[in-house]
Amino acid sequence: MVRKHEEEVRKEMRLGKYELGRTLGEGNFGKVKFAKDTVSGQPFAVKIIDKSRISHLNFSLQIKREIRTLKMLKHPNIVRLHEVLASKTKIYMVMECVMGGELFDRIVSKGKLSETEGRKMFQQLIDGISYCHSKDVFHRDLKLENVLLDANGHIKITDFGLSALPQ
Repeated sequence: MVRKHEEEVRKEMRLGKYELGRTLGEGNFGKVKFAKDTVSGQPFAVKIIDKSRISHLNFSLQIKREIRTLKMLKHPNIVRLHEVLASKTKIYMVMECVMGGELFDRIVSKGKLSETEGRKMFQQLIDGISYCHSKDVFHRDLKLENVLLDANGHIKITDFGLSALPQ
């Protein structure tokens, strides 16, 4: 009995070639977990979306829009989608792992940015948004909580669920 439980836990902690780790965050549709590619050792973030939640709340179009948007965007200041996997009950979005946290949390914990740091981040934000606009993608939910920082303090725009796409 214990061995069967251990196997189930181990299965739950793997997703194809990815080994799932700690929870990085939780949202309305599911959670985001740290993952490691067992072949390359590369870190990823896996957004795990519960299909019953999105169909019950009629948010499946929003998830499809986010996936479609991220597939077409390739820019250093936008979180990269690597692949999408699915099971009967869940959708797994394997994304670039951005470990520096939200810009919102950075400002709350450390206070205002220096002028130099603020200019640098603002320029990166403008670069990312300009790129989106050049692809006729409009974020429509840009806020500090949707701007992540990587380990080097570079901006990564995320959460394209409310974005507008070209027709």
